[in-house]
Amino acid sequence: MKKILKIIGISLLVLIIVYIVYIHTLRNYFFYSSQIEIQIPLFAKMEEKDTHGGFHGDGEAFVKVYFSNEQAEKFINRINENSHWSKLTMPERLQKRVSNAIDKEMKIPNIENGYWFFEDRHTKAKDKYNYSEMFDPNRASSNFSVAVFDTDTNILYFYALDT
Repeated sequence: MKKILKIIGISLLVLIIVYIVYIHTLRNYFFYSSQIEIQIPLFAKMEEKDTHGGFHGDGEAFVKVYFSNEQAEKFINRINENSHWSKLTMPERLQKRVSNAIDKEMKIPNIENGYWFFEDRHTKAKDKYNYSEMFDPNRASSNFSVAVFDTDTNILYFYALDT
């Protein structure tokens, strides 16, 4: 009986540890990978700032992921296989919108060489990859995500706004 309780206790402890590791590390990689439609390498250095949690979940998220040269090469190959990513330069109107982040620490810098991705997550979006719909004057809110991969520094920037 003691042996069974010991096995159950150790099993629970292992499950708790696995859950904590998942919540504090892996979950972000899976979540942001799903947002940009390309797998972010596990355990690449990630810096995150998220102000969501306000009224109705409003807020901004800004993520910076640092890639090794090998990881960057694989990531670029996946970008080239995904039709929703485009080579820079980003359209000026979208660049200005992304540059006007509410929190100035959550700003994607101007990048010359790389790729960009946009997704309009607004409920009224007809084409979620068409950034021009977000400027519709009849919309009362903005819900979008932008990612930019800088091929000079191997850094992925991700910005999301929900108002």
